[in-house]
Amino acid sequence: MEGTSAAANSSSLPPPSRRLSQISHCKKKTRDEMFSEIMESSRSDRAHLNEWKETVAKYRKEASEREDRRDQREDMRDQREDRRDQREERRDARDKRWRQEDQRRQDATLGLLREQTDMLRRLVELQEWLQENRLPLQPLYPPPRFVGWLVGKGQRMQRRFDNRWHLVKG
Repeated sequence: MEGTSAAANSSSLPPPSRRLSQISHCKKKTRDEMFSEIMESSRSDRAHLNEWKETVAKYRKEASEREDRRDQREDMRDQREDRRDQREERRDARDKRWRQEDQRRQDATLGLLREQTDMLRRLVELQEWLQENRLPLQPLYPPPRFVGWLVGKGQRMQRRFDNRWHLVKG
């Protein structure tokens, strides 16, 4: 408000050159009186100018402070966005590492399954070969005594403590 009233007061006053011409028209006044009036007018003009400069400086300072606060808010917002972007990049990198690790595990598991499948196939082939080429079954109990080729002369079959049959001399 002070700045606007100062501006209104300074605009209602005549400029110093007009004031000087008005003063010089008055022939009744002495030189000293004219000089003091000029100085008084100059002082009041200077006071109004200083008041206006202070008001303008005050408004500029407030505008600068507002701009500084706005810049600080923008800087904080930019920093938050940067941190968010960094978090997203770290999360994306972590997800990529996890996907790669999952892929490696899956590949390793598939490799093991292939190896096991090959091993089972070979075992089945071996079992088939063994069944085709196996020896005839042997009896678990001793054969009757008339089978002479198992028990020789002077030998006989005897059951031992472990319930197995063994050849003994005798």
